[in-house]
Amino acid sequence: MKLRPLFILLLFVVSAVVLTWIYYAATHTHQVRNETPWRTTIADLDACCRRKHVKSMQYDHFASIADKEHRAHAARLFRALALSARLQEQNGMNAILRLGGSYLPPEKVLVFRGTTDGNLERSIAYELRTMQECKCGEINRALACDNRYAARLLIWASSVDMRQATLMHLCRAPQSSDTEWQYLVCPQCGNIFTSVYCEPYCPLCLTASQQFVRFE
Repeated sequence: MKLRPLFILLLFVVSAVVLTWIYYAATHTHQVRNETPWRTTIADLDACCRRKHVKSMQYDHFASIADKEHRAHAARLFRALALSARLQEQNGMNAILRLGGSYLPPEKVLVFRGTTDGNLERSIAYELRTMQECKCGEINRALACDNRYAARLLIWASSVDMRQATLMHLCRAPQSSDTEWQYLVCPQCGNIFTSVYCEPYCPLCLTASQQFVRFE
């Protein structure tokens, strides 16, 4: 009779140990499965943010060079591009923080000091090279771990990069010096438009065109 309480106590202890082990195994496995995808997505967002930070600094500098060369059209475009890059960097930083990461922009940025024509050429080459190197890998990785929020921001960044390269290519044309285009930037996603081909809503984030930031 005296062994029965000990047996019940032992059974209770064993049951508690088994339940604890099951709980630990389940939660530990869940963490292992989720840590790698989020870490990769955060790293991709961080790399995108750092690119956008460097580009915003470059474009601001290129705008000042264009002003000195009396290239008003190119100066307007570079200022719009700089704001677009800063907005995308801010969006990416917010996503990183929401996913539990941290973001620090580059402490030092080396800016080029060429002519406006050279700066346009250099910027177009950089955009095309970046798009070629990424090849939607960042977007695919975000989608693979079902992070649609991060994927959406990366899609925005990639789409705007292509549009920026196109606008710089048009600005590089000989007749562009006589162009009186104004540039508009969506304050939500950083998408960029011209006054000639401005849509009533941003096709990326559906922000109304009345809210766009205008560069005249």
